[in-house]
Amino acid sequence: KQKIMVSKNEKKHYEKLAQLGCIVCKQYDIETPAEIHHIKNHTGMGRKECYKRSIPLCMYHHRIGKEAYHHSPKSFTDKHGTQEYLLAKTLELLKGQG
Repeated sequence: KQKIMVSKNEKKHYEKLAQLGCIVCKQYDIETPAEIHHIKNHTGMGRKECYKRSIPLCMYHHRIGKEAYHHSPKSFTDKHGTQEYLLAKTLELLKGQG
């Protein structure tokens, strides 16, 4: 198994995202622990875009629930907004943290 190297800046950014909690739940004033969802647009199989193009999602909204992005990207987007919209919200909240 290949070990993936993570830079200090990348690790720090992911920690900040995780501390925010799920960006979808936050829209409903619910605080939930978050996993990192990497926004992929035309990057091919297994390739991730820049680490800053990531959003925090709880496991329900990320991968295991019927509303999960990985269950149905279209349904997720129709209900919660595009990944770009959620990224903008996430970056806005991070900016507010200083």
